[in-house]
Amino acid sequence: MKDGPISRRKALRRLLDAARPSEPVALSPMDCVGLVAAADISAGCHVPERASSVRDGYAVRAADIAGSSGGRPTVLRVTHTVRAESGANRPVEAGTTARVLTGGMVPPGADAVLAQEDVTIQGCAKSAPCRNQDIPECIEVREPVRPGWFVRAAGGEIAHGDTIVCQGSEITPQAAAVMIRTRIESVPVHPRPCARVVALGSELSDPTLAHAHDSGSPTARFPADNLVMASGLLARCGLERIETGVLPDNEERLVALLSSPDLPEIVITTGGTGRSERDFARVGARRAGFVTLFDSLDIRPGRNMFAAHRDNTLLFGLPGPPAAVFACFHAVILPAVRRLRGLAEPVQPLTARLDTAISTRPGGEWLALCSLKRVGACMTATPLTGPDSPPMLAMALAHGAVVLAGNAAMLPGDEVEVLTTLY
Repeated sequence: MKDGPISRRKALRRLLDAARPSEPVALSPMDCVGLVAAADISAGCHVPERASSVRDGYAVRAADIAGSSGGRPTVLRVTHTVRAESGANRPVEAGTTARVLTGGMVPPGADAVLAQEDVTIQGCAKSAPCRNQDIPECIEVREPVRPGWFVRAAGGEIAHGDTIVCQGSEITPQAAAVMIRTRIESVPVHPRPCARVVALGSELSDPTLAHAHDSGSPTARFPADNLVMASGLLARCGLERIETGVLPDNEERLVALLSSPDLPEIVITTGGTGRSERDFARVGARRAGFVTLFDSLDIRPGRNMFAAHRDNTLLFGLPGPPAAVFACFHAVILPAVRRLRGLAEPVQPLTARLDTAISTRPGGEWLALCSLKRVGACMTATPLTGPDSPPMLAMALAHGAVVLAGNAAMLPGDEVEVLTTLY
């Protein structure tokens, strides 16, 4: 597909049409934290399964103590104890009560629980509950209570069938814990996509190798910082298996790499997207069987970015300057990664208020690196532009990028769209 620079939104439509999450797999809740639910996940049972006590105390029939007062206390005989682990319970009959510990099921016949500090114990030391449950004891009750007092109804914490996680949402540790408690054994989730990042350029060295930082020679290559940044951004987006490498300016080696039949779902190259005789990323992709989705973008920086696909692999060809890699990742690759993970698309774009004036030259969209901070309930963006923020320093301080129209003059307090991996 050959055409001129297209808008970011048009490019995203093409990308998201081509991106498909992996087929769901069934995992236990303990193994699905951080993955994306492929269907709505609902509670498998009530919690609690039966009405239970929320206090250490005594399970009673509210009708038995309806006439209780300080002058005329009601005396109830304690027949047994119910603990959180107790199974089938003996019923509470008229004139009796059962001692019940927090989390213990309310016995049949009882409909309320009296806190142990609200009763007077007969036949035991009043400073502590009776510990010998084989010896009958009685309690005195001086105030009536209504049915349901200190009782959590069945399903009072979560009801069978309540939605725990919606399809397209990332499963949090707390959601997984609720799944375990509601007796869910397996969850349909999308596996994480894998990625490979390749820095193109004979002037580059692999930063993972010992000699990468050897700058003693005037002809020494410099470390491929784009590998660190791109792989780190992918990891921040939830990917785990990310391969990296450096490839010199050799078209045949690039074609061989891209022709591999077992490429991951995401391949990112940096460099080689210009128009010189050494910029062969596009040609190499086409020779390896990739079909172009767009050949250039109407954004700055990143105009020379391209994207292509083959089977289940998306290829992103990014320019070499790190600031352009950072901006293009947030503008184009981030939404595609979300789709590949199975995440639902945001209903509204993330916005922030500028705290500094900024203007742009005519043409397309401009992506200005920015730092972000919360001020009360509002997010504030500080553009990192101008002589006080040279490109490498701006990238080190950046949390994302603000999207600006061409030929715009924005004032402090104006609202702008923000692209970031933080939220």
